Amino acid sequence: MVSFLSRGLFIAALAGVVGLSWPTTSLAAETKLTLVYPFPSFLVYTKNCIALANKINARGKGVVQIEVLPFNSIKMFQQAPAVSKGRVDLVCTPAAFYARAIPENEAISTASSTPMQARAAGGYDIIDGLHQKHFNLKYLGWTSGGGKFRIYMKNAPKFNAQGLPDFSGVKMRDNPIYGAFLRALKASTHNIPSTAAYGALEKGVIDASPWATNGLKGLKWDKFLRHAVEPDFYQTDIGWAMNLAKWNGLSAKAKSLLNSTMIEQEKINTAQLSALGVKEKATLKKEGMKFYSVPNGKTYLKMAVDSAYARVMGRLKKSGRDSSHMAKLRAAYQQ
Repeated sequence: MVSFLSRGLFIAALAGVVGLSWPTTSLAAETKLTLVYPFPSFLVYTKNCIALANKINARGKGVVQIEVLPFNSIKMFQQAPAVSKGRVDLVCTPAAFYARAIPENEAISTASSTPMQARAAGGYDIIDGLHQKHFNLKYLGWTSGGGKFRIYMKNAPKFNAQGLPDFSGVKMRDNPIYGAFLRALKASTHNIPSTAAYGALEKGVIDASPWATNGLKGLKWDKFLRHAVEPDFYQTDIGWAMNLAKWNGLSAKAKSLLNSTMIEQEKINTAQLSALGVKEKATLKKEGMKFYSVPNGKTYLKMAVDSAYARVMGRLKKSGRDSSHMAKLRAAYQQ
């Protein structure tokens, strides 16, 4: 009996030693993430979202992979909340689309700084901290710097005695990015998503709209909008945000890969969108679009930024949130 028990104990002990010393061959499981985006696939902004996902997938084999969900899987203004709640992992969308949750996002929308300048000045850290504290998101980066906005119209613009656009009688399309600015200019606005704007132009529901300096032709709005108001204002503010719990659950390697690729792409996309804006303007002029300069361009641009920041401060005050970071944030994004 003793011999049998001794042999059993020896075998058990040996098994334990082997189990402890045997080299592990299992690897951490590859993390699968899902991504949504708000605009049709033919627009450069969506192409850039998908291109970045593909670059991450190429570099992240065995570590992290992103599944790009079909367009309209989730409606555009519901996408960031869906990521916050964990229904989907990632969103590539304008910061202004969820500025009611993070009012300070308008610092990105109204920026004159490049993404690289804003990061270096600490603006990214402030925005990321606000996302984590107030909306259960990790802000990864602003990937559409370099593009700007201008107002396009069916009819030639008029200007008032102050040298600013006179939009009386103009049916102007609105959206969360530039609504405060349009109201400061006393425009009558109609809140219509970009996906419905072509039909609204065709039916005469609207006859003017701000849009980015690239992409008007892709949307085919230039069929109706033949006049453009300058100077250009703001910047396209599309960026990436991730569910915070999902981010916290990533490996250090996956986090590093996402961060480094995002920072790299910010620089690439800023140069690309700036060049595409110049190219599209030349094409629009060649095809007969007329461009008009606002006589009081300095005041026009100041109103664009001031109106947005006034909206931010109003929202922060209404929600009882701290605003002591706003001066530093504005300095970082207005260089």
